Amino acid sequence: MKCIMSPFTLCYENIAAEEYLLNNMNEDIFLLYINEPCIIVGKNQNTYSEINQNYVRQHHLPVVRRMSGGGAVYHDLGNLNFCFIADNKGKEIDAVFREYTNPVLDVLHNLGVPAEFTGRNDLSVNGKKISGNAQYYTSSKVLHHGTMLFDSDIQSIAASLNVSEEKFIDKAVKSVRSRVGNISDYLDSPLSIQELSKLITNHVMSSFSDCEIYSLSQEDMNSIKKLVERKYATHEWNYNAFSEFTFKNTLKCSGGNVELRLNLNKGIINNVNIYGDFFGKKDIKELESLLINKPYDFTVIEKTLSSVDMDDYISGLSLSQFLQNIFDFN
Repeated sequence: MKCIMSPFTLCYENIAAEEYLLNNMNEDIFLLYINEPCIIVGKNQNTYSEINQNYVRQHHLPVVRRMSGGGAVYHDLGNLNFCFIADNKGKEIDAVFREYTNPVLDVLHNLGVPAEFTGRNDLSVNGKKISGNAQYYTSSKVLHHGTMLFDSDIQSIAASLNVSEEKFIDKAVKSVRSRVGNISDYLDSPLSIQELSKLITNHVMSSFSDCEIYSLSQEDMNSIKKLVERKYATHEWNYNAFSEFTFKNTLKCSGGNVELRLNLNKGIINNVNIYGDFFGKKDIKELESLLINKPYDFTVIEKTLSSVDMDDYISGLSLSQFLQNIFDFN
């Protein structure tokens, strides 16, 4: 087994590194990485309905879709991520979850942290989730990865993923919102995330045969960055992979109540309905038609409507208010 500490801190590169190692290394892999603030969504999720898009945009958070299923998670520099890549030996999914979370549990127990495996795929302490795990299978390999909330910003976790499901009608998998906690809160003595990383690496190396430290070569890193450009940093992969869904919202302005309903397919707006008891000098259908066939993207919609006087269509409503509510995921 090759044990790797990723040199990357950008989520696109670390998620791409997982796919690259899965497809290009013959040996088993143990990978650790830490991401700068970002959001990672599951393969089968509708990104739009999982994130607070206004918060994401205001805080310049990158969003990336991973290969595995499961729910959306927030990462920051206080979150340590681990990944095992090994032969798929035909084990049951539940057995694999336990096999690859056991090394983490061992280290936590040695530190006096009373963590336990709970639910489908979580590690918890006193009912608070400290680790979520997910898997991806090929015909010959399994990729198991998980988070370890060590000293993460809990407020940002809640704010970045704070979404009202009532605004979306789709068939994507919704994240299960859980109470979360930091490992550092349960330690008897101070420990850095780097020290925790070393403890886990040492334990894995003593637990699995033929382990050796491996550093990504320049060729490895170049290939990973090409995969980022081709796939993981693209809007198509991260947002438009899900086929069809409907977004709806209501707002109030001085001119009355407004109901918005957008139908999207692969990130493109294909139908718009704006209802309400508002007044306007121009036909609202003209405004709706401006949005048809446009990408569901804040910058694009803002540019499309930049020369429009919204008050002509909805009395008392400004463009900024309209944009806020088209992309209001709270």
